[in-house]
Amino acid sequence: MPNRQKFTSRPQVLIAGGGPAGLATAAELAFHGIRSIVIEPRATVSHSRPRAKTTSPRTMELFRRWGVADAVREAAPLKPEWCRRVIFCTTLNGEVITHFDDAFGMRADPSDIFAEGGQQVPQPIVEEVLRAHLQSTGLVELRLAERVTGLTESSDSVTCEITRDDESTYQITVEYVAGCDGAKGVTRDAIGSTLAGVSSPRSNLNAVFRAPGLHPAIGEAIHYWVIGPEVKATMGPLDGEGIWWAGLGGIDVTCTEERAVELVAALTGQPADEIGIELLATDPWVPRMLIANQYASDRVFLVGESAHVNPPFGGHGFNTCVGDAVNIGWKLAAVLHGWAGPGLLSTYEAERREVAQQTIDSATRNLAASGPDIARTAERIQETKYEEFNSLGLVLGYSYHDSPVVVTTNEAPPPFNVVDFTPSTVPGSRLPHAWLEPGHALYDDLGRGLTLIHPRVADAAVIARFQGKAEHLGIPLTVIPAPAAWAHEHFLLVRPDQHIAWRGRQLDASVLPRVVGHLEHADPTRADLDRR
Repeated sequence: MPNRQKFTSRPQVLIAGGGPAGLATAAELAFHGIRSIVIEPRATVSHSRPRAKTTSPRTMELFRRWGVADAVREAAPLKPEWCRRVIFCTTLNGEVITHFDDAFGMRADPSDIFAEGGQQVPQPIVEEVLRAHLQSTGLVELRLAERVTGLTESSDSVTCEITRDDESTYQITVEYVAGCDGAKGVTRDAIGSTLAGVSSPRSNLNAVFRAPGLHPAIGEAIHYWVIGPEVKATMGPLDGEGIWWAGLGGIDVTCTEERAVELVAALTGQPADEIGIELLATDPWVPRMLIANQYASDRVFLVGESAHVNPPFGGHGFNTCVGDAVNIGWKLAAVLHGWAGPGLLSTYEAERREVAQQTIDSATRNLAASGPDIARTAERIQETKYEEFNSLGLVLGYSYHDSPVVVTTNEAPPPFNVVDFTPSTVPGSRLPHAWLEPGHALYDDLGRGLTLIHPRVADAAVIARFQGKAEHLGIPLTVIPAPAAWAHEHFLLVRPDQHIAWRGRQLDASVLPRVVGHLEHADPTRADLDRR
């Protein structure tokens, strides 16, 4: 059974920003019984700018940990059963050039690879589900219509200046701050970090519009890539009830509403008055490929777009933010609960920077395959755009193998490949998913601290001694047998984020201090015994 969690009596973490990264950080902290305060400038979530629309299988697995995956699916207007197709076409009323099925890891039935399939759902809906979830925990205070405008860090705390909508100010002092305030926030500047990278020379214009008469003659799709008109664009339905989005390439903020309607009509291949286009919102943006040179100070951690920015091609930005949040969230909770050492927090950047860079690199390739010179034949589109819609290697296959709190093995993790995913129990990898029975995943039995997965024939006395060492160190440990279908005889020590911290054929309690960040007490000689 999962370990009983301690609950703190006052907020110890302030979260600057209540977008996806901030809400996810608060959710992860609450999952471990840690109180937090979320400071967010937006009083309400706006649906006129949907932002991200793709929630990956990995993010849905993390949502499953918090108990919100079903709520996200129920709130999503478009279900995987409805459509999982991306179509490349001349216009929505023209010709289909080629298509991609089961895009973005979406599934209408259970998978042997992941516990949750991907879900198309606008970011505002996800934010609303997460806001409701956080309020239900009783552990998160959402302070809306307020923003963090300054930070002062000392050796044992951080004092934050908060500014309300009426420009009045007050201060809060906490132990740690999660900087989830995006690329233009204050937390990155406060720790002396800067974003470095490049931006695309071409601007783009996102548009949200109502078109009740728009019914594509070429069939249903979650995304359409329209490459026939002069202005190329991606577009798709938001709710199946006549609300659509479009991303117009090479169009900037000078575009008038009348011109935007003309461009959208050209994409559909039908007259604007025939389908009844009503422009609801426009949002200019420039693709940027940026990463911070420093992710953290001792007590302030950059999470999400305050640490990295990438183009949306592939749908990874929002999902990478959630991955950041879970990584720093469980580590902060472990330190605050007292069962992890300070060395654990220092691994946040080491683990998440490489993931961000891999994501930026993939999105950059996808961006290069888009634009005015996008391929126009089915063969070339399949060759240049396949990675964008089939990226389970990037989504599920990233590894923390080189982390100081992962006990390495003689065996390297599977070679990184954006498209192809190979499940692995090599330390650092995501624990392979397994169904124990219909609807019941191995992940569902993991504890909120460490989890020891043991071979079914393991000596109970040996396991008991390992449990005793964990208890002596104050480390919460859940012990479960390996799935019956697993053939190997390894013990696996799994972290709260479902990544494997250690693997061995014989239990070795000397690994425990190391995997929770007590690096000064770890014995690498003993910890690396029986590596395979």
